[in-house]
Amino acid sequence: MSKTKQKTFEAHIVTLGDGQVGKTSLILRYIDNTFSMNYLSTIGIDSKIKKITMSNGEPIKVKISDTAGQERFKSIASNYMKKANGILLVYDITNQKSFIDINNWLEEITKEENTKPIVLIGNKCDMNDQREVPTQEGENFAQKYENMHFYETSCKSGDNVEKAIMDLVNQIYNKYSGNSIDNNIKIEKDGKNGKNNPGKKKCC
Repeated sequence: MSKTKQKTFEAHIVTLGDGQVGKTSLILRYIDNTFSMNYLSTIGIDSKIKKITMSNGEPIKVKISDTAGQERFKSIASNYMKKANGILLVYDITNQKSFIDINNWLEEITKEENTKPIVLIGNKCDMNDQREVPTQEGENFAQKYENMHFYETSCKSGDNVEKAIMDLVNQIYNKYSGNSIDNNIKIEKDGKNGKNNPGKKKCC
């Protein structure tokens, strides 16, 4: 008698935030470990998938939906947010308005009762000389919400990108899989496994 194949757990993440904050760059740095200064703005929705292995040996599929930041696409982003089980909320540390607008994106998230895990990301921390949003402001903002963690990232250098997304994956797994696990994740890379250990959240 053949065994029933177990369905792979899926962590479905959606990115939210203004245009040009680096959402596409975050995803491509995580999925493909690549970076370019010449990405085109996302139109509508684009999704990418990466298969990883939890430290307990369970394989999971990480699906990240990249949403457009323009106002006219906000309803589409909101629909994907409802389907997702985790959210990357992204602003640009060199753009104060993108940080202020995080409040608007949170309104979209909380239109319905929502306890999905959220990671707040202050992106482009390699551009510290152009910083408009102090690290402490991001930390203080996240601390107001029980289900929100905070990181500053650089897609150019890769600092904290994998760590931030893996934090969210762990939260999703712990909340929705019926299992719990620590923050050590083995990541499939060219047939080898590495570990992503939790550490400082501040970048640069």
